[in-house]
Amino acid sequence: MRILQNRYVTILWLALAAIGSILAANAIANLVVTTTSPVVTAERYRAIIWSVGTIAFIILGSVCVGHIGEAIAGWAKLSRAEQRKVFWGVTFAAPWIIGFVIFVLGPALASLYYSLTDYKLGETPNFIGLENYRILLSGEGAHGRRFGQSMYNSFYYALVGVPLQLITALAMAMLVNQALRGMKLFRLIFYIPVILAGGAAILLAWRYMLASNGGFINVTLQALARSFFATDFLYKGFIFGVEGFNGFYSGLARGDQVGPLIYTLPALIGAVLLFLSARGDWENSKRDRAWLVAEVIGMVLIFMLFVRALITTPVDWGMVLLAGSLAIAGILLNGQRGKRGSLRAWQAFTLIGLLGVLLVILLGDTTLSWEQRLPYIIGAAIIGVPVLFSMIGPWSRAKVYALAGGLVIAVAVLFIRDFGAEFGQRTIVPVVKYVFLGTALEPSADLTWLLESFPQSLASALWLWGAVALLLGGLAIANNRWPRAQRWVAIIGAVVFALIAVGSFLDGVRYFQAIDAASQAAGSPTYHFTLFRNATAAWPGENRVPLWLSSELWSKPSLILITMWSSGAMMLIFLAALKGVSQALYEAAKVDGANRTQRFFKITLPMISPALFYNLVIAIIAALQTFDTIYILQTVDTVDSLQSAVFFLYTRTFRQLAIGQGSGVSWILAGVIVLITVIQFRYSKWVHYEV
Repeated sequence: MRILQNRYVTILWLALAAIGSILAANAIANLVVTTTSPVVTAERYRAIIWSVGTIAFIILGSVCVGHIGEAIAGWAKLSRAEQRKVFWGVTFAAPWIIGFVIFVLGPALASLYYSLTDYKLGETPNFIGLENYRILLSGEGAHGRRFGQSMYNSFYYALVGVPLQLITALAMAMLVNQALRGMKLFRLIFYIPVILAGGAAILLAWRYMLASNGGFINVTLQALARSFFATDFLYKGFIFGVEGFNGFYSGLARGDQVGPLIYTLPALIGAVLLFLSARGDWENSKRDRAWLVAEVIGMVLIFMLFVRALITTPVDWGMVLLAGSLAIAGILLNGQRGKRGSLRAWQAFTLIGLLGVLLVILLGDTTLSWEQRLPYIIGAAIIGVPVLFSMIGPWSRAKVYALAGGLVIAVAVLFIRDFGAEFGQRTIVPVVKYVFLGTALEPSADLTWLLESFPQSLASALWLWGAVALLLGGLAIANNRWPRAQRWVAIIGAVVFALIAVGSFLDGVRYFQAIDAASQAAGSPTYHFTLFRNATAAWPGENRVPLWLSSELWSKPSLILITMWSSGAMMLIFLAALKGVSQALYEAAKVDGANRTQRFFKITLPMISPALFYNLVIAIIAALQTFDTIYILQTVDTVDSLQSAVFFLYTRTFRQLAIGQGSGVSWILAGVIVLITVIQFRYSKWVHYEV
């Protein structure tokens, strides 16, 4: 006990000494300033004294952190020699630890607090809870709509740009991997854009090359198109396809209604996957694929429910059940795997979270009545009672049943409340009509009904996504126990989903045509997917050129083109992976009669999959954080179409000085990046690591 007391006294004295060194440095600096007349001399003395104080703070702080580590080692009942090792190890690592706390953890926590306020630079922060997140995620107001559009742009860079960048890098790596003379020079040439791409001068040069009239890119494309009729057709088809796709995507980013088309994608995915499951014999690969898709769709549904709960005021009580369901799933998973430490942590954090929610609802929000608070209490009881029961005594089957029962009840309540409530204001009748290739549109529909009433009357597409996940998950769980029944379920499901996909697509076309007719009847221009309609109205003429930097249909492709040009870093990683592939594998494949394409997909891609996975993860993170290229390439016409989430964060925080909402954007973006990265690692079984 005396040793611990001496250690605490030492730590206290060292802390006081560190604080005293800073105060003394400040006092001496002030004294120098007041007694020395030249301003330059005073500032020099101040810099010297603060440098000395900083060094003293680092040294004394490191010793304090080392003593804290030694104390923790003593509480862990390590030997005296081990405690000294811990002391010296932590002491030498302490400068980094202190820097992390001061310059990373501290600002991150401050940003998290500011995201819960309406703080603007120069004003006093006022706590507003989750209001910033609700505005951003619901697209409320001008800033909410711009944030939504910026997230659409960021996802465009990730979903369209990253695959093209990976293909370009792999193609370059395979070219320079040839054993030909002068390949080292080509490697250098391909890598130089990595060094130059971020420079402002190079990006300004790209602005000249991407000029609509006389730019190097357009002149080259036109010369190739005029050289042969086939290349001319491909050139015009390229313009038509890019403008049509980007026009439709721009309409989605602006929030234009798509009507029945909300059912086309989930129905099409369900039809294809169920058809593949019904085709041929049931195999483990089909089970894994069905379970994987069901799990991914389930995660998407959970995310959507989280967003729906978060944007309500006050926070939706369904979030208690949703978060609790995930916590129970984590407890069951760790309990069945025998991870007792993680199990206790999940149990403790679940109960602490439920207690915090109850305290906030019962004591924090005085505007709620007891009738309004009752759902929160019931939801906390549904989750908390089985979790509390699971903490009593050793792990047993009864606890598994109790937790599973709580999970089933929570999911059932969520389903009834979040999906069953759709029957009050929405209807699934259109989905039934689409099975018979019918239409849900009224013959004499006006523009207001088409753009407002009809979309609001359609049942959420989450219904269809949930049905796809349930069918695939059921097939995966059954795992060929009832092969004939499984095959018929898969066939019938594939046929029904295919009919829904076709029916909803045809009715979506009718929906767009009805809006055109209603707009003409009302004598007003059609603002519904305007860019898409203009781009696909006619086949490109002879003088049609890509408007890279002056049209929002081409602004994002221009940025992706520059990203593809600077894929040299990925190329080097792919090249190193290609060098590591054994030539014996290719020789054996040639003996077996495999052609070049088969060798690429059966040998090359599996063997370089770790490099592919690394490049994929890094490229998606970089795509979601795109900023500098946008900052230089943007114009007045393309600022909205180019704006990424990070650029919106910069604009909102440093131009408009809305620190609170800017902090909310940063935390949303950080959550999205972490979620996507976790999903990538979770579903990385396709990566082949050599043992």
